[in-house]
Amino acid sequence: MSVSDRRQWSVLPGLLLVAVFMPDRASAYCRMTTAGTAQIGDAPCPTAGRPLIWNDPCLSYAVDHRGSNWMDFDQVQEAVDLSFAAWQDADCGGTRPDLIFQPYEPSTCRRAEFNSNGNVNTIAFLDPWRDPCADADAPGYPSLAFAVTIVWHKTDTGEILDVDMMINDQLASRANAGGPYANCADEGCPPGTPGEADLRSIVTHEAGHFIGIGHSDDEDATMFSSADRSSVEKRTLAEDDINAVCDIYPPGNLDDSCNATPRNGLQLNCETTKSGDPIACDDPAGATSSAGGCSATRAPADPAWPTLLAVLVGLTAVRRRRGARF
Repeated sequence: MSVSDRRQWSVLPGLLLVAVFMPDRASAYCRMTTAGTAQIGDAPCPTAGRPLIWNDPCLSYAVDHRGSNWMDFDQVQEAVDLSFAAWQDADCGGTRPDLIFQPYEPSTCRRAEFNSNGNVNTIAFLDPWRDPCADADAPGYPSLAFAVTIVWHKTDTGEILDVDMMINDQLASRANAGGPYANCADEGCPPGTPGEADLRSIVTHEAGHFIGIGHSDDEDATMFSSADRSSVEKRTLAEDDINAVCDIYPPGNLDDSCNATPRNGLQLNCETTKSGDPIACDDPAGATSSAGGCSATRAPADPAWPTLLAVLVGLTAVRRRRGARF
């Protein structure tokens, strides 16, 4: 497996819009796959490629300690924990899916990356809304996105290796999604301009991408591709979402004592060394190459190591009409 030079990021910024899926013939949900065919918004669900899946579904995540402009850290952590719990605790006919999420202590990592010497499935808020390691003249993340979820995976098998969730923390406008965010009341967020968006709804949708689920064509589903900004309905899984998680991770023997250490070990701080020195963006966490059947990169590697950076565009734009896309 190899980790590419970050400078390749500017070559193919269009990869940010790639969201690829495989349909289940008996249901409306889609599976993310290794193929490069895009499914944006309500585009048809492609059939090519291998479906993405965590082979070891004992998983962890960590929220960046700097939190959000709009909520204090404890509020953010609560929203994130409840969002992941919605998938972990889905009702698969009286039992739950074989899926465990363990929150770690806060991370110091606003970078989407996969390294050979330590990782963290980080959840970070970005203002400005761009990759902090991108070249200065490179485009930022999609302006009409509340969040992007970057899924690092093996290109030959579809095994998920690492996931990083980035949330747009800018002030929303007609041309840009973003905050303010809140843990809204059960009846929804109050109207306003731009009005608060429910963080739990956003993260619950993105957590579906975290485990390899794509967009559903069921309008009631958490994984449907659009929602009203003030709605809290996506907090609660619909039948289609439950079918997805129970089919992909059928009930098994996992319990809370499982080992959720990320691939290649836990490294909560991807920005500075133990001595406090900054880690350069073109040398993420001191990553080195190693042999293996995959390549985790920000853009296609050379032909010997084909790869895909699968990025999911989450709840998007602030719009005056109902039905903002994601």
